[in-house]
Parts: sequence; C-alpha cells; structure tokens
Amino acid sequence: MLDPDPRIIANKRLLGVVPGKPGVGDRKEPAEEETVMVWPNLLIRHAVAALFVILIVVLIATFFDAPLREIANPTNTPNPEKAPWYFAALQELLSLFHPLVAGVLVPGAIIMGLVALPYIDRNPSLDPRKRQIARTAFTVFMVIWIALTLIGFMFRGENWSWVWPWEEWHGEL
Repeated sequence: MLDPDPRIIANKRLLGVVPGKPGVGDRKEPAEEETVMVWPNLLIRHAVAALFVILIVVLIATFFDAPLREIANPTNTPNPEKAPWYFAALQELLSLFHPLVAGVLVPGAIIMGLVALPYIDRNPSLDPRKRQIARTAFTVFMVIWIALTLIGFMFRGENWSWVWPWEEWHGEL
C-alpha cells in the first residue's frame, strides 16, 4: 500500500480542533457572586419597566386628545404637506438644496462618514471621554439633524414659508 501524501495529512491537521488559550486574554471563569439569573431577576425588572411605560402612555392618551384631521381626501392635498417627523429633516434639506444633493449626496456622505469613522478614530479605548473624534462627529450630526427636524416640523407653514410657532396662520394643521 502506498504512503499517503504528507500535504494531505498536514491539511487535515490544520483543520483539527486544538485545545489551548483564547486568542486574546485569558479565560475568565465567572465567580459565583458575579452571576445573576435572567429569570426572575432581569425579566421581572424589564416587565415592570414595560408596564410602567404602558401605564404612562395610556394616561397620556386618556387625558390628551390627538390632533386628528378629517378623513383623507385624495383629490385635496393639504398645504403644507409635511413628511412624518422622522423624515422632516430630509424634507427640510430638500427645500434648501437640489434633490440630487439633498436626497443622494448628503445621505450618501452620512453613510460614508459612518463607514469611515472607525478608520479615522483609531483609539482602542471604550471610554467616551477618550474618543474625541467620534463624540464630536456624533454631536455635530445630531445637533444638525435635530435642528432640521424641528425647523421642518414646527416652523414651516403654507407654501413651505417660515412661520413662528406663536404666530397665527390660516393653513390646515
């Protein structure tokens, strides 16, 4: 019988499972006092928090009326027609810039910035105080996006003109 090819044996050994140390750090065996059972400790707390939030929402819904309009009429578009609040910033961008810029280039730049951020901020620390670039980028993005959302949602009136919240205007709400 012929001897097997040593390259095949070497390849089989490469695929084997070898006990050893983890690639990073040492194995940590949890101490008995550090462990907390998910049931009942964690799930009961989550259930109580969820019930508390549901109670608050039910109370708000009971005592405050929602500002509903009439049934939708496909032949009559209200002026101004506003996007839902989570798209108000994008609609505000569309009113300020060309649709190619506001609808494609700005969201694309945001996505590319998020993809590039780990390569720009290479600090391995998990402490937010040491991650200046990531904190600054997140803060600038959030301030601009929240400002655009508030402007688009609260300060735009008929024909998308600027309206202060305390001024009366004769458009549909």
